[in-house]
Amino acid sequence: MNEKITAISTPIGRGAISIVRMSGDGVIEVAKEMFARFPAQPGLLQLGKLDAGEFCDQAMCVYFKAPKSYTGEDMVEFQLHGGYAIANGVLKACIQKGCRLAENGEFTKRAYLNGKINLSNVEGIMDMIDAENVAAVENGYKMLSGKLDGKINLLQDKLTDLLAQIEVALDYPEEDLEFITKDQVQDVLRFAIDETQKLLDSATKGRIIKNGVDIAIVGKTNVGKSSLLNALVGFDRAIVTNIEGTTRDTLSESYIYKDVKFNFIDTAGLRQTDDVVESIGIERSLQAVEKADIVLLVFDGGNIPEEYKEIKSNPKTICVFNKADVMTNPDKDVLSVSAKTGENVEQLKACVYDKIRQDNVSSTDVVITNARHIDCLQRANDSLKTALQNSEITLDCIALEIKEGWQALGEITGTTASEDVVTRIFEKFCVGK
Repeated sequence: MNEKITAISTPIGRGAISIVRMSGDGVIEVAKEMFARFPAQPGLLQLGKLDAGEFCDQAMCVYFKAPKSYTGEDMVEFQLHGGYAIANGVLKACIQKGCRLAENGEFTKRAYLNGKINLSNVEGIMDMIDAENVAAVENGYKMLSGKLDGKINLLQDKLTDLLAQIEVALDYPEEDLEFITKDQVQDVLRFAIDETQKLLDSATKGRIIKNGVDIAIVGKTNVGKSSLLNALVGFDRAIVTNIEGTTRDTLSESYIYKDVKFNFIDTAGLRQTDDVVESIGIERSLQAVEKADIVLLVFDGGNIPEEYKEIKSNPKTICVFNKADVMTNPDKDVLSVSAKTGENVEQLKACVYDKIRQDNVSSTDVVITNARHIDCLQRANDSLKTALQNSEITLDCIALEIKEGWQALGEITGTTASEDVVTRIFEKFCVGK
């Protein structure tokens, strides 16, 4: 028997609507006791009177019959007027009528246990909830809708067939059977290795989609790096003075541009200095350049200094001529901007965006954004590579490695995941999800 659970599924506090949901055996009977004009059929949203015992509310109710519900169980949702007292009062009434408060992510966990979704779908839901830009929402939906588990299931099916043929060859060597050849084994292993590697290679794009693109603003002192940061994010985030070396540490601020999150990193001016604190800031500037996805190399007149030639030649660098309101840019191939007047600042954002899009950040295929998935794919890839290396010896030497690869892939969708892994995933959800 599935015990009755309940929770508030919307943020607590003043608002237009609050939703309280229930799931499990007997929740429809509980709802009928509380709601007058109960819906005549599943999926019908009905306006009526909700009696919470201590008060009543004009609310709406909808119910779903198992297995055609989010959890795969009988479910009921009350849509109430928003507010702390109303939502908590209805929750209290549900508990008094035999429900218990749901644990974190328990509604979604029941959906998983009842076969409505798998673990990669679950993590797609979490990615959509946590998304800070459209690209992250789109990729989360691809996981939710099964694009990743489709790839994983295909690989597991091929490895299952391969293992079955290997087992036959090992168990019945004396029979007159058509056994799999080493070339056929190697073809399947190479295919599986290539596919897992493609998914692993997508993790860089996945990091940008999920966390944003890191953009380091670098250059010598007083070229207007901090002013440019303020212009790019639209408010005074960094302190700006005409004193050289004002910025003595890295300073970060984020900005959503179209479907990508830009993480701008203002850095200390690069120059020779005896100041210990400024030297530490310059060292951090160089580290920011190394780690950044894009580097904005800013200068304010003449040619780019010789010491910046290496940074300029880096494919991830965009050269920016600042102070276009008072100086002329001698290099017509370099974008001129004015942080003071805002001239061409929007064009600079578009330039950064286009450079990121050239790397196919927005893809029609699913990309890997989850650290757990990366670990599973890496272990699978390593095991399959070992199997391929040993395939010239005997079949029994590679069967164990193939099984380990199959096991690692299954952890992504949950077919082979341990209970501890499942528990940790659902602990990240809020109570009402």
